[in-house]
Amino acid sequence: MPTNNKTSLGLNSWVGTDKPMRSDFVEDNTLLDTLLTGHFGNAQMHLSPDDRTLLTQPFTVGSYCGDGAATQVITLPFAPRLVLVFLEQMPANDYFPGGGYNENSFAAVTKTGGSAGVLLSADKLTVYQTQNPPAGGGILNNLNGDTMNYIYVAFR
Repeated sequence: MPTNNKTSLGLNSWVGTDKPMRSDFVEDNTLLDTLLTGHFGNAQMHLSPDDRTLLTQPFTVGSYCGDGAATQVITLPFAPRLVLVFLEQMPANDYFPGGGYNENSFAAVTKTGGSAGVLLSADKLTVYQTQNPPAGGGILNNLNGDTMNYIYVAFR
């Protein structure tokens, strides 16, 4: 046993005249192993690899070129929780009084649903393009216009 009892961690603390015994070292190693195992396994104190990615790369920004088809599927680099899509350098919504309809060039979508014109399933973003102006009002989805550039922001 040590003359000076224990350290703040409960380890043996010897002076030059002490005669350490094997059981003292075993006791110290057991205590250190217990403390370190508990510390390293504490999920409240340490981040998982997924948590680290979420903090260091919380979103990605990408783009696609519309092809004019009724739908287009864009494969994202991960399965996001939220995606925002918009037509580059254009208003989110534009009203056309002659036809009495709104042209929607912005959308937000989650795994459980979102605004008109988009669908999210795992890492697949489906965007929709209304093929003909709606008669007598309504909304024209403009998220896949031919040769138009679109930006998306996908959040983990």
